[in-house]
Amino acid sequence: MDDVDLAQRMKEAKSGDEAAVRELLSRFEDEVRMVVRGKLPKKLRSQFDSMDFVQTVWQSVFTSDGPDPERFENERHFRAFLCGVAKNKVLEQHRRLTMTAKYDLSRQEPLYVRRGNREIPRDVAGSDPTPSEDAQAGDRLNQLLKGRTTQEREVVELRRRGMTFAEIGERLFIHESAARRIVDTIRGEMEASQWR
Repeated sequence: MDDVDLAQRMKEAKSGDEAAVRELLSRFEDEVRMVVRGKLPKKLRSQFDSMDFVQTVWQSVFTSDGPDPERFENERHFRAFLCGVAKNKVLEQHRRLTMTAKYDLSRQEPLYVRRGNREIPRDVAGSDPTPSEDAQAGDRLNQLLKGRTTQEREVVELRRRGMTFAEIGERLFIHESAARRIVDTIRGEMEASQWR
């Protein structure tokens, strides 16, 4: 495929010509996959298949807002572009997952552990509070509500149940800003006393 054919084939692929898509994939996909595999950190290999990244690279190329086929001087230039996109896709995903505590890969543990010649389910801690934590929360709530008016107690209880300030106001026939002010005042007192 010469440089003119490359630009023509890219235009055809972008317009939906399956033969052109297959030709470009067969010509360049192996190299893109090798770049992805070379850049994919070990921690991500259990999370992603290299083909996921390869497909996103091709999506970047074949979409209507993808690169203009005329911008590539030659096949080598196009190959370098594909490899650069592949590298960036992997690095972007790695950065996103490692920068977010929610996806902190070092915190992940397998659901099964090996015991002798078999795998058994790992004990997984629940997200519910322990009985001790539940008792402490109850004590603190009682301490928090001690000496409060009936309305203040109701606002706190409804907020604990997950109601919005608007819902609380509607239920108790008060303005939502009044409900918010009650909670903010109590929260301020809690922070000032640091629960002592």
